Amino acid sequence: MTLSLIIALILVGIILILIEIFITPGIIVGTIGFILLGIGVYGGYNTLGSSTGNVILISSSVFVAIALFFSFRDGAWNRFASKDTIIGKANNLDQISVNVGDTGITISALRPSGTASINDQKVEVIADGDFIPANQTIEVVQRIDHKIFIKKINI
Repeated sequence: MTLSLIIALILVGIILILIEIFITPGIIVGTIGFILLGIGVYGGYNTLGSSTGNVILISSSVFVAIALFFSFRDGAWNRFASKDTIIGKANNLDQISVNVGDTGITISALRPSGTASINDQKVEVIADGDFIPANQTIEVVQRIDHKIFIKKINI
């Protein structure tokens, strides 16, 4: 392996790692960059000796560490974090007037939980047994804490 090939492998590896950090999300480009960087460092040890291999390893490691430092400082990692807020909520049974024996209609399929309309109120329910498709008549069989358990009834 020639010196120019070793330098090219290391430079292409570092460029691919920088592209992975700053431009493209995913893992493929960065993985290829690390593989090329590793091949270049291995070639440096194998062809040029251990002292030159150590210099290549340390200098490329320092360069990657500097790139990672600047990526954290510039907020490049923020694009991986979800900025959505969770708007789901548990049933607030203090405000819901659903009692055992009340009937209603499933809004979504219950597998085993989903949404139902009981006493003109949209509530989260849990099927007591089988899966229940949407638009089925149901009956409340039990309430425990914030959970409403129902069963399908045949009319």
